[in-house]
Amino acid sequence: MINRFLSIQHFLNPLHIYCRFLDRGLSRGLSHSICKYYEILFFFWISWLLKLAIHFHCLVRRNSGIHEELRRG
Repeated sequence: MINRFLSIQHFLNPLHIYCRFLDRGLSRGLSHSICKYYEILFFFWISWLLKLAIHFHCLVRRNSGIHEELRRG
């Protein structure tokens, strides 16, 4: 489950999105501007919520922690 959260966080990462914009043919300047505002307005909150979900998941499943979940991955 934690691996899914981390995978979502990776795909929503502004740098990942920036690279996908460049792959699609957007200019560097436009891609940079979009990702800068996306990071400030959205990704901060998305990242915070995903980290909260990971810690809540580990709290509910007391038999394992973050490191154990990642090893099972």
